[in-house]
Parts: sequence; structure tokens; C-alpha cells
Amino acid sequence: MDFKLIIHRLILREDKLELAVSASGPYQEIVRDPKLTVIFDNGTQKRRLPLVVRYYQQEKDGSCYIMASFTYNLKYLFYGQPKNKHIECSLELRYGHTILENAPFTVDPDDEKALEILVKETAVGVDDSGEQNRHAFVDYKMSFSKDSTKVLLDAKPGQEKIFKESRLRDGVNAVVMWFWHFVLFCVSVLLIPVFLIDALLAVFEFQGKNAKIPENGIIYVLKHVRSKMDSFCKVAIGIYATKLNTMLVVNWIANRFPIKKNRIAFLSNRRDDLSGNFEFVHDIIKDNPGLDLRYVLDSNETKNMRLGSMIRMAWYFGTSKVILVDDFSELFFKMPKRKGTYLIQLWHACGAFKTFGCTRMGRPGGPSQQSPNHRSYDYATVSSGEIAKFYAEGFGISEEKVVATGIPRTDVFFDEEYKKKTREAFYKEYPKLQDKKIILFAPTFRGNGKLSGYYPVDRLDVNRLYEDLGGEYAIIVKHHPFVNNRSKIEKKYQDLIIDLSDNSELNDLLFVTDVLITDYSSVVFEASLLDIPMLLYAYDLDRYISSRGFYYEYEDMVPGKIVRTYTDLVAAIESQDWENDKLEEFKKRFFDDLDGKSSQRTADLIMSCLEK
Repeated sequence: MDFKLIIHRLILREDKLELAVSASGPYQEIVRDPKLTVIFDNGTQKRRLPLVVRYYQQEKDGSCYIMASFTYNLKYLFYGQPKNKHIECSLELRYGHTILENAPFTVDPDDEKALEILVKETAVGVDDSGEQNRHAFVDYKMSFSKDSTKVLLDAKPGQEKIFKESRLRDGVNAVVMWFWHFVLFCVSVLLIPVFLIDALLAVFEFQGKNAKIPENGIIYVLKHVRSKMDSFCKVAIGIYATKLNTMLVVNWIANRFPIKKNRIAFLSNRRDDLSGNFEFVHDIIKDNPGLDLRYVLDSNETKNMRLGSMIRMAWYFGTSKVILVDDFSELFFKMPKRKGTYLIQLWHACGAFKTFGCTRMGRPGGPSQQSPNHRSYDYATVSSGEIAKFYAEGFGISEEKVVATGIPRTDVFFDEEYKKKTREAFYKEYPKLQDKKIILFAPTFRGNGKLSGYYPVDRLDVNRLYEDLGGEYAIIVKHHPFVNNRSKIEKKYQDLIIDLSDNSELNDLLFVTDVLITDYSSVVFEASLLDIPMLLYAYDLDRYISSRGFYYEYEDMVPGKIVRTYTDLVAAIESQDWENDKLEEFKKRFFDDLDGKSSQRTADLIMSCLEK
């Protein structure tokens, strides 16, 4: 039985395209998270966006039924191209090992006039998600390709004005709005006494307090006044807003200077030193006398970043030929990227594991379609060509911008001398572990991010694990940096159970690891390069799939044995049941080159951008 795709709803309302699709085919028990994706193509850019699966079940006849839907804003599909004369839309289905690209579809067979309705139905007056200024939308004619694999949108004649460049007009608008906000700010300063009285009335319970301000007393009064000023001016006011505006002014000035054609800037809001991928790329290019290398490394939360870091970041962002980043920072997308510069994302993770970025659109915590985050990358580097489309989807960029250079920091896994020195240094610091097998416990965090991250340590009591294994293994605990709680280690075991969450490089710990216990952490990719036996302690797998999701079916993809209970975990260790036969296929999927030359390939990409 082949898969059958049916479009049940396809309605164009101004800039909004509503789409609902069902898919049916042979049911596979291992599939928990089927995916339907729409690929939009305007001839110069492609954009992958998810159809959110609303319903998935096994039918009585042994087939599966999937229903997915989403509403896309055509204005925000393609970076830098809000208006498009021609757009093609195709469907992709991923169901376990079944992958259907450019999947043929039919329209709802229950309605003989469905095709006519789908093509002709339009409406006006759709809510624009809070946009205050209406814009001229493109009036499209909708049709289908002859092979029923594409929905075609073509701008109707007579809309020439919509596609004309309006940079001068946009510049005038920006100046006018800046002046108007300045006027509003001056007026808000005069209204501070009024806002102060309003705050005091709330403090003394004559009126309700602002629920968004948890503090009391004078702190509440000050934040209440600032909130009123923010609302009146329609711009943010405060220390962070001042720093941010200073950064934007510096960047505006920098953009008036010539681009330094030999300048490469390393910008990070993830680390304070030149480590990770940055370090390995830097080691390749640092001795080139013709390069002007600049650095801004500040791991503070964005609101707490040093003003000096923000100023230098703004200047280098505007004057560098190549800008290297290694993680997400909202600051990179608040500044315009100049034509002639190249922004390259050296993403810190290997492989494609948990969904991220635009792939999570329509899910709790996912980005809005209007978000500019990640969209301006000229290149992003990944570990294999197979996963390029997932990174393109997550970053909201075209697939050709994702390059399988390999991950620079993984080069150490092919450096025998480095591995030897790392082991010697570790055992010199922890000599009591020299004659012990070592378990590395490195789970990911739960929660919504850095401020709320945690791990339920009662799920795996490391003291009990040490005892249940009869003292055969020493245990290293390495929690994710977002985890704010820690495993409590009994005093009598402090030399044999060591928490290195705060002061060790995870990669280095793998060189002394005999068994890795993790769950949904991307450490599985690095561990696979050393053929380390792994146990995936996935006690909350169902919940994690429903809230976060994976690019591949978890149970079909991971390179080790999955255990759901503590008892099964201990039993697997005692019987050495690791399911190591999964390792080789895992490496082939997620690493194109196992040669220790990823840093060189990445450096070659960077240098080629300097020459453009």
C-alpha cells in the first residue's frame, strides 16, 4: 500500500496561505512523530516549513492516518524578498524510513468541485498578527502543476508598483518614525509625575497592580513608571534598551565605513574564550599574515552583556568581510548585514537530533514566522550532507547555504597525541580513578532554557547506582550548563563519584569514558566517534517527543540501547548489553568524513569568502 496525500484545505487570503493535508499508508509501530513539510521555491531561494501534525493514529485496516495543517504568511517566506511574483509549493512526507519528496497529491475526493473551490476561493480582512500598518499584498492566481506535485502561485497582472524598489521611501519612513518616537519620549518624560501617581495608587491598592511586575515597594514603583513610559513611547526604555540603542548607532556608523576585506570577526554570546569550533578554525588561519582577526567573546545573558562587548560587536559586524558565529544570539539579527559581508554559522552541535529553530514553528516555544533569527546566514556548517536540509529548515535558509565541512572541534577525536595527553592529565588529577571503569552520566536538561533548566536527579541517584554496581565503576556526572540543580553525592563516595558539570570540557571526558549514560543529548554524536558503549535512559520519551520532537525517529536512530527504567539501566550495565551494532550505521549517517580535517575544510570555506 503506497502513501496517499490529500489536500483538504488550500485557501489564499491576502498574504496568508491556509493548508491542511492528510496522509495515509502502511502503519509502522516504531513511528511516533511523522512529519509533513512544505517546500516553498521562488526561483532564487527555497524555504522548508513544517505542516504541524494535529492527528496521527493507526486505523483498523492496519494503515495509518495523519492530518497536518498550518497557515503560512507569504510575506515572510524568503529572506530579504517580502514580495514574490512566482512561488511553487511542494510536499514532503517523512514516515520512518519512508521519505517522499515532491509527493503527488489529490484534492478532497468528497467534493467534486474541490479543485475549482481551492483555486478560486479568496477573502479579505484577515487579522495580521498585530501589524499596525497594512501593506500592499500580492494578488496571486493559484493553480496546480500537471503532475499534481506542486501548488503554483503567480502574481496577477497590473501589480507593477508592488514590486518596485522603495529604498528611498523606506529610508524616509525610518527617519520620520525615529523623530516621532523621540517626540513621544520627550513627552513621556514630562508625564513621569502622572505615571508616578499611577504607580502609587497601585501600591496602596486603590487600583490593580501590573501583573507583569512581581516586585513590591520602590522597585515596583520604578518598574511601573518605566513600563508606562515604554508603552507611551512605543519603544523600550531602560539600561538594556540604552545599551542596545548605543550598539545600533555604532553599527549604523560602522556601515558608513568601507568593509575591511581581510577582516574576520569571531563573535560569540556563548563563550568567554576562544574555544569550541572557534579554537580549531583559528588555529588553522591565525598564522596568515594578511588577515585582520578580531574577537568579541562574552557569555553573559544578552541583557547583561558588557556595553564594551556590544559596541565592539556592532563595529566588527559592520566592518568585517567574514563574520563567524557559533550559536544563536538575538543581537546578530538586530543589526543589518551589509552586502559584501559573509555571515557564517559554525553551529556547535553535530548531527541532527532534537528539532530547533523554524522546525518548531507552530509548537509551544517555537518562533513566529516574522522572526528574523538565523535567516541572514550566508553559510552554515554541518557534519553530513544528509542533514543539510534539516539545518536549512531550522535556520530558515536555502539548503545550498548549508555546507557539510564537518565540525571542527571533532578533529581531536582523530588526534592520538591529544587523546593521550588528555587521559594523562585527567588521571593525574584523579588518581583514584586510574584502576576503575568509568561511567559518564551526561543527560540534557528539562525546562524552557537557561533560567529554568533542571534535571530530576531522583530519577537516577548516582550514589545508589555506584552501590548497585558493586563499586566496579566510578561515576562522572556532567550536567548540561542549563541545569540549576545538582546530584547530591554522599561524602563517602566523593572520590569515586565526581560532579564535573561546571569545570570540565565534555569532549575531554569522553577520552576516559567506558560507558556513557545519556538521554537526548547531542553528546551521542561525539561518543560515537570513539565507539563508546551507550545507554539511553529515556524514562520520559513519550513526553519529550510530544513537547520537543526529533528529526529522526528516536528509537530507530540512537546508537545504543534504550532503557526506560532504572532497573533496566542497571541490568544492561551488568550484562554489558549496549547494542553496539548500531554505531557504524549511526556514524555513516551523521558524518561524511571521518578524517580529522573538518577544521581545514571550514577554514577553506572562510578563505573562499574573503576572495569573493
